Amino acid sequence: MDFELGSAREVLRRTPDVLRAIVTDLPDAWLHGREAPDAWSPYQVCGHLLHIEECDWLDRTKAILEHGTSREFEPVDREAGFARFDGWPVGDIVERFATVRQAKLDELAMLVAPDDLARQGRHPDFGPVTLGQLLATWVVHDLNHLNQMVKTMSKQYYAAVGPWREFLPVLDVT
Repeated sequence: MDFELGSAREVLRRTPDVLRAIVTDLPDAWLHGREAPDAWSPYQVCGHLLHIEECDWLDRTKAILEHGTSREFEPVDREAGFARFDGWPVGDIVERFATVRQAKLDELAMLVAPDDLARQGRHPDFGPVTLGQLLATWVVHDLNHLNQMVKTMSKQYYAAVGPWREFLPVLDVT
């Protein structure tokens, strides 16, 4: 499937509702469970999503539109949201994420036209990237972390499902 700005915005618009459905009012065991000691919990994923929403996607979009490849994107601390939102109720994180996401989507609609998608910026690791690639990554980033949360939560019942495990690929180790 080729990237299309309108359908990408529709996916991005839905993420806050999906987060609400997955984590709101869950006990801490579900929110803070991890697949492995170095893996992120669903709670941490929520903090990460909010932090990245506030400081990454639209900042880089603007950098492409204003500077092209003449200025490299600012690096992003992927784990900064862990400390920043530590102790916040998960519902508050999700609601703030929803508010920020809507504002960012409104701003995106004002800033970007389909003709802009081929414009390039400079990533510190990848070199030249297009605005279309950045925006497609925003969508897949959301889907990746939703998948991560579902997989992490599913693995809390790895042993409890007993022999049905063979029919539940979400529980696969890899």
